[in-house]
Amino acid sequence: MAMRPPAPVDDAMRAVFTRLPADDPRSLVRAAAVCRSWRAILSDPGFAHGYRALHGAPPMLGFLHNEYRRGNRFVPTSTFRRRASQDRPDCQVLDSRHGLVLLYAPAYDPPLEARDLVTGDWWDIDDDPKCRDIMHWPGDGPDDFFSGTGMRCNATVLCAKDRCDHLDCHGGPFLVALVGSVEEGGIALATVYSSETRQWSHMISVQSPGLRIDDGGHTAVVGDMVYVPSYECDSVVEFNIREQQLSVINVPESLGQGFLYLIGVEDGMLLFASVLKPRLYLLSMEAGPRGAAAWARRRGRRARAVAPSPCPLGHVGVGRVGGWFRGRG
Repeated sequence: MAMRPPAPVDDAMRAVFTRLPADDPRSLVRAAAVCRSWRAILSDPGFAHGYRALHGAPPMLGFLHNEYRRGNRFVPTSTFRRRASQDRPDCQVLDSRHGLVLLYAPAYDPPLEARDLVTGDWWDIDDDPKCRDIMHWPGDGPDDFFSGTGMRCNATVLCAKDRCDHLDCHGGPFLVALVGSVEEGGIALATVYSSETRQWSHMISVQSPGLRIDDGGHTAVVGDMVYVPSYECDSVVEFNIREQQLSVINVPESLGQGFLYLIGVEDGMLLFASVLKPRLYLLSMEAGPRGAAAWARRRGRRARAVAPSPCPLGHVGVGRVGGWFRGRG
């Protein structure tokens, strides 16, 4: 029987490159700099697809650290380093997802900007005239933030490309969802910005006694749903950006007494992580009888004491930055 001819050199090198560790993007950069043929292999979209299929979700390359009244800085957790020209010490990080970071600089017009930290591309976001003078975030200044006439607001950036796996969203359309509550509480409002139309949607609202949006809380995205936590941790606001509907979900009373963290997952399920006394609980919100939301405890684990992390001190906000050599997922 005739032997199979040996694979071409390019195919062999492609197989080698595919197995380079995903958490060390420096190795891919160095390989691309060796010669034109290697650079062509690594820049081919087919290689990027196979690399992601083998390694799964993109690794975290670092995080953005908000310092109160001092902007943000990038703290790497891998060999990836962003260019110094990309630093924006005058901006606060509001959110990070699907390859984009949402930045806020009240001194600029417009104050909102979406930026791809890997490619360096950015897009100015025109602020909504309906909420320009009432939406505020930490860092605006105490006179505005606690004036009693403003609105505490949480922002979420997400990919708007149809049927996207969110592994290579670079340059595609995106949305920015704003959900806020009036200072005295009780009313939540929401609007969404589209990069395709460069317009904000009509503002919608929902009432719930005592509801106050957590302007610095972590949001979760599951499909077309954006979930935003409240300060009291006893409720979560659900914003359906496609249907333009706003609703309030009550959290189990036992969880409302502790710290609540939202986790979005790809299978259409919303997870909640809660630290209550010495235990860490993980629950899921699932469809119950007649479509009503039901809660299921997935697991609970006793928290153990750990050494303090080297995270910088100060008022901290974190935006996750992850991705491959070609970009962020």
